[in-house]
Amino acid sequence: MTTSQTDRVAAARLAWAALKLTRAGRHPVGVDRLAATVGVTAAEARRLVELIGFTLHRDLVSTGPAPRGAHHRLQPAEGTLGAGPDGTVDMFLLAIATGERVHAAAVCPVTGTPIHIELVPRGILLVDPPAAVVAAVDLGFGLDGVEPVACAGQPFFASASAAASWLVANPGGRIYQVAAYLAQAHRLVSALEARPKYVL
Repeated sequence: MTTSQTDRVAAARLAWAALKLTRAGRHPVGVDRLAATVGVTAAEARRLVELIGFTLHRDLVSTGPAPRGAHHRLQPAEGTLGAGPDGTVDMFLLAIATGERVHAAAVCPVTGTPIHIELVPRGILLVDPPAAVVAAVDLGFGLDGVEPVACAGQPFFASASAAASWLVANPGGRIYQVAAYLAQAHRLVSALEARPKYVL
């Protein structure tokens, strides 16, 4: 099944709204509230929820196959959200959506170097090793290409040189220093929230 560009954009907006309203999956949100926030009908919100793969149980939307409580995500320090075991860049969107401190631990797929990153919505608190980079598809952050970033599956590498083979395998991809990628994530969020009828 192919998904139209219009559906991809609408789904990305709905996914972003759900991430914010559910506080990163900790509290389900009513489908009517989600629909009103995004500016679509409840029926359209239900269709988009199914398209994205979120869980709809009665009239409550969860952002994963099962509601995820904070106890699943607290690591390594109390009050710090974890970005998941694979350290994908969803941590940047997670920090912006929740306003909370986020921690990710990853291993460079080339060098095997452990990578630790901590951030808050407006700043980077820790990058170890300091040369670590985020590999991401460069979308220019227009809404016409938002789906790959919304999926947020890009890896961390210990350095730009360690990411060289990823660049070859991903034409159009870019390597970002961690702080620069946080700025990119803010531009994506601005694009998702820019349309007047989508007030988040």
